[in-house]
Amino acid sequence: MSPPRRQIRRRWIVVGVLGLVIVLVTAGVLWRLPPPATDLADPPRGELDAGAGGTWEVGGFTVVVDDGLTVTHPAADGPVWSTPAGGAFLTAADGDATYRDDVGLLRIADEHEATWTEQSLTDATLDGEELRLSGRLSGDEGEIGWELTLAQGAEERLDVDARLVTQGPAPTRLYLTAALADEESVHGLGAQSGEFDLRGRRVPLISREQGVGRGNQPLSFAVDMAEAAAGGQDTTYLVSGVNVTSRARSLAYRGGRIASVDLTGDELVWEVWSEEASFSVAAAGTPLEAVEIQSGWAGAAEPPPDWTQEGAVVGLQGGTEEVRAELEVLRGAGVPVAAVWLQDWTGRRVTSFGDRLQWNWVLDEERYPGWDELVEELAADGIRVLTYTNAFLSADSGAAAADRGDRDLHAEATELGHLVVGRDGEVVELDQQGFTAAMVDLTSPEAREWIAQAIADEVAGAGASGWMADFAEGPPPDAVLAGGTGEEWRAAWPVLWQEVNNRALELAGLAEEGLVWHRSGHSASSGSADALWLGDQLQDWSAEDGLASVPAMLHATAASGMAQMHSDVGGYTSLALPVVPDIGRDAELLARWGEASVLGPVFRTHEGNRPADVVQAAGSGETAEVLASSARLFVALGPERARLTAEDPLGAAQHHPWMVHGGDELLEQAGAELAMGPDVVLAPVLEPGEDSVDVVLPPGRWVHVWSGDVYGEDSGVAEVEVDAPIGEPALFVREGSAVAEETAAFVAAERG
Repeated sequence: MSPPRRQIRRRWIVVGVLGLVIVLVTAGVLWRLPPPATDLADPPRGELDAGAGGTWEVGGFTVVVDDGLTVTHPAADGPVWSTPAGGAFLTAADGDATYRDDVGLLRIADEHEATWTEQSLTDATLDGEELRLSGRLSGDEGEIGWELTLAQGAEERLDVDARLVTQGPAPTRLYLTAALADEESVHGLGAQSGEFDLRGRRVPLISREQGVGRGNQPLSFAVDMAEAAAGGQDTTYLVSGVNVTSRARSLAYRGGRIASVDLTGDELVWEVWSEEASFSVAAAGTPLEAVEIQSGWAGAAEPPPDWTQEGAVVGLQGGTEEVRAELEVLRGAGVPVAAVWLQDWTGRRVTSFGDRLQWNWVLDEERYPGWDELVEELAADGIRVLTYTNAFLSADSGAAAADRGDRDLHAEATELGHLVVGRDGEVVELDQQGFTAAMVDLTSPEAREWIAQAIADEVAGAGASGWMADFAEGPPPDAVLAGGTGEEWRAAWPVLWQEVNNRALELAGLAEEGLVWHRSGHSASSGSADALWLGDQLQDWSAEDGLASVPAMLHATAASGMAQMHSDVGGYTSLALPVVPDIGRDAELLARWGEASVLGPVFRTHEGNRPADVVQAAGSGETAEVLASSARLFVALGPERARLTAEDPLGAAQHHPWMVHGGDELLEQAGAELAMGPDVVLAPVLEPGEDSVDVVLPPGRWVHVWSGDVYGEDSGVAEVEVDAPIGEPALFVREGSAVAEETAAFVAAERG
């Protein structure tokens, strides 16, 4: 029996209403979700007319232009740089960029207004060891000129300067192309998460907030719905123009403008947002040697001061007596402590994200009464004090300091005209999730000297031996600066901030013994930082943004020439959001993170953004004892770090084993191992509940430090499985090496 028409009509009404609800909810979700973090126009491809081609010797390099461009060197197996047959190696475009800033996570979209793709070579001049090529580019807006200068740089490096030449306004995007072999992988370009091989990706080089979650679902979806702040694999604090391929060759960018690398096809295409750009080409016997050649123009960072090798840099906060009590727990458990890092020395503020700081870089003696006595007491025990600063100033923090009778740095900077302003001439106050803050204009020499002196007077003047130099990813692109626009200075901003902090160390008399560690960085300033850290990881195990992301980013930064890299032991970000499970570290995660950090240049803990809601190293004797074993192992590896860095500043960088040992098999199989030099390999446990780990060892004979068992093969890689209970990470040292003797003595002492 068929239902009556009225019932059918009701059913259709219900279906229609449900459909409308679904459409509205979907539309609301799509409206709330942010656009992609990076949406760049495809690089323009074109053809080459090599009319004035030929062959030239430029230092140790041979340059040939006929059906394309080919550069060779005796040290390289195959071309160092080549282009596809008939393809243009230089093209140009005029871009139109739009930006959206989600609390520091700058989103970029770019469209081409015009392109110049047809390249002709009309002149070539060899002057000594400098080759100048020039010609014309044809495109949507007629013809423009181009020039390429190739000159011997270091012994195995060719420096390449490209320039667009016009009578009027120049195109704003310059592109340089290199062919890649079918199976050739590409590595580096900064603190990139995800796969070590970047082929298939478009990699933007612009320092910005890396985001929370970075593709870890459903967390990233929830974060984007709440704050548009999830980020992804294309967002990072640390960028670098240095890279290396599986053929141990490299085409690197040597400048400080917004740039990107397109690896989505069969070529490596550099995009630089300027009418001129400097590159360098290199090849060597091993990937690490190629990176050392490339990073030479920036200078790999020197190691941190010797005292950092004596123990952990322990992140504590809460006030004078709280620090004393927590330090007593740590020392009672046997944690060697080199320094205490008191980030809340300026005062505490509470936001929806968790515990934050007062951004006025002056001591808050109401929070830390008897500060001078605390510093003297710790110094007597051989423990240094470290603090915190960043490139922002908050008006309300300054006003609160003024009420206490202290300096109001925001007011001082405003009166002196040292703050970043917008097009309307007003100071730009940026949202910081619960408060606002203004940036010091780092393009102004006067402003740089003022803030450096303020840091020296207030931070170092409080007895600190160093500090975290946070933020400084860059100004708003439309900011009006003393030195130009925010867009022009966005990529180079970390360079300026590192220079400011070096100057502050100098003014404070801490140039030799002080420690400053930075979050933002660029390859043009890699030599300016004592240490860099990998940013604000989640307090979880995820490969996207948690503990398992740390080896991936260390692999990438080492391939970028960034030497002194480490992470917050235990991670930084914990969350309590609707729908998704809470995120916050437990004792196991803290322990495993400590084990994964023993090869770093410093061993530094962080209480995190919600310290009361997660496990802390000083929370109990048990957690402190677990951290103590990792901290002591870090100290035991200090002599090996010293030997490596004495040979080369990049020598002790935590890297993929392939960087030193080479070989396709090791490159493909050693996914999460960390190496330090040629004689140390660590395979950290990266999953909860595991007490053993699979390890891929480079060729050679390797000693498992805890058992003394020897593994490995002289002629190839070896795959082994070893026990890795908490407190005994899977650490291997080369048989017969100095570090093998030192770790054997360490294990014997640990076991009494």
